[in-house]
Amino acid sequence: MVLEEAIPKFSQWIGPAFLWYLFAASLVAVIAAAAAWLVQSAVYGPLQAGDRVYRGILSGVQDLAGMAPRRIWALARLAIQEALRRNVLVVLALFAILVLFAGWFLDPTSVNPGKLYLGFILTATNFLVCMVTLILSVFSLPADFKAKAIQTVTTKPVRTGEVVLGRMLGFSVVGTALLAVMGAVGWGFVVRSVQHGHELTAEDVIEIRSEDGTVTGYEGRTSLDRGHRHRIELSADGSGRTDHIQGHRHEIEAVTSGGKTGYRLTPPLGLLEARKPLRGTLRFLDRQGQASAKGISVGAEWSYRQYIEGGKLAAAIWTFEGVNAADFPDGLPLEMLVRVFRTHKGNIEKGIAGSVRVRNPTSGLQSDPRYFTAKEFTIDEWKVPLALSTTTTDGGTKQVDLYRDIVSDGKVEIVLQCLEPGQYFGVAQADFYIRSGNGSFAWNYLKSCLGIWFSMLLVTALGVMFSTFLAGPVALLATLSVVLVGLFREFIQRLFESQVTGDSTIAPGGGPIESFYRLVTQTSITLDLEQSPFVAAMKGIDTVLMAPMRLGAAIFPSLSSLGTGDFVSSGFDIPFDLILAHSAETFGYLLAFFIIGALCLRAREVAS
Repeated sequence: MVLEEAIPKFSQWIGPAFLWYLFAASLVAVIAAAAAWLVQSAVYGPLQAGDRVYRGILSGVQDLAGMAPRRIWALARLAIQEALRRNVLVVLALFAILVLFAGWFLDPTSVNPGKLYLGFILTATNFLVCMVTLILSVFSLPADFKAKAIQTVTTKPVRTGEVVLGRMLGFSVVGTALLAVMGAVGWGFVVRSVQHGHELTAEDVIEIRSEDGTVTGYEGRTSLDRGHRHRIELSADGSGRTDHIQGHRHEIEAVTSGGKTGYRLTPPLGLLEARKPLRGTLRFLDRQGQASAKGISVGAEWSYRQYIEGGKLAAAIWTFEGVNAADFPDGLPLEMLVRVFRTHKGNIEKGIAGSVRVRNPTSGLQSDPRYFTAKEFTIDEWKVPLALSTTTTDGGTKQVDLYRDIVSDGKVEIVLQCLEPGQYFGVAQADFYIRSGNGSFAWNYLKSCLGIWFSMLLVTALGVMFSTFLAGPVALLATLSVVLVGLFREFIQRLFESQVTGDSTIAPGGGPIESFYRLVTQTSITLDLEQSPFVAAMKGIDTVLMAPMRLGAAIFPSLSSLGTGDFVSSGFDIPFDLILAHSAETFGYLLAFFIIGALCLRAREVAS
């Protein structure tokens, strides 16, 4: 799962976010008032234009302050009835058809079928719910204007703010109902699709004996199901687990019945989970074992993961804090995801060998390496035991205690190395974590649907806002344009940061002029341009051009950032702090869109 930045605590996030919200709202308000004054000045003159703008703002505030909940709900019920008259429930039939035939196109033998099914369901639900409410919201008010039905409402004691809020509320209720049905059906589809079982009989296992003939364990393979088998390793009592394939594994228990031994496998573990990770900070060592700011670049345009060279002293080191025996009494459940970059093919089926050590960050005492084989898209699990072996200075070994000798003031280091020359391990800060607990997958799925709900609310509010002063098709285009620009908000922010700091790894390629220059000269975005006065001037102009782009893009809502499907599909619990931040952000945008829509509708000559 991609997690480029740590998720801040809500208490730390809300202060700066609120200040930025006030600044952005003030800036938009000033620009809108100035634009209204210029338009009015062309007709009535500067002095009278200022008076008209002032009186319009004052009457608009009074209109918003006088709204009544009963009238708002009455208008919301009219919007719900309008939606039902337009047969919006047909979208449920379309969703049912997608679910019924999805099994024909989704490959259950993929690398991670759980992620595939969840991604499909959440994406389809998000698209259908948002599109339905978008179409309802952008065409509702323009249709009333065209049919002269709006005069029937405005001649009654109904305020323009109530009309706008009633539309937003009514269409949001419709979207919420659709989301609830689709979410429940999607949940059942995902759970049913990933469930499977394997058979394992006594004939499928082979005994492993010691030199004296004592049975020390068993190994073998399970039956074929969903296009895959599992290799198994069992202890002498017949218990154990399968290997990790397609994002899951199975626990195994020996069962004796009628003098015959059989084996019972649990349902798949790892597909539908909600891991609660304790994440650390990452640093690197270069091939000489010296501290390095970053790993090796292998030419990938996206620099999220850095690479360490195999067969050298290069290493990736994670430092974890808050580690104590009370939270992890049986050892540290370490989980790691390592990407592989090959400079030569090697044994493609075997994987690349690596090692992991546990180290004291203060004294430097470290355990003997634990060797493993890195495979793409496979999470490797290691329960760091309480007793560890370490090599002494005289070449011997001794046992050390995890919490007494390795953990120092709640801190511990995990050191990763690649052992094969000519091969590379790619890692990011979020790839290694200590599993601090398990959440409920059902609750996690519900929180992901909450992200879809936030997106639906924003799309609905945008559509109603634009429909107060634009025709239906134009309002639809305007809403889609805002959503599209919002998708690039994070990229523009990173690009501006890259321009200001000069760190091209944040967002390679540069600003608009530098990008055009690279296109003309066919220069890759991963290559640094030669330092010259021309390049310096080009970057300086780009920085000036990026400043208003950065400011403008920050005003647009980013529906992609509200989505939390990656957390669910990757099996990670959605942090509550992230939900609170998304809730506050959504409420802020809804308030702004409502006020803008109410003022625009009031300024419009509805009687004409």
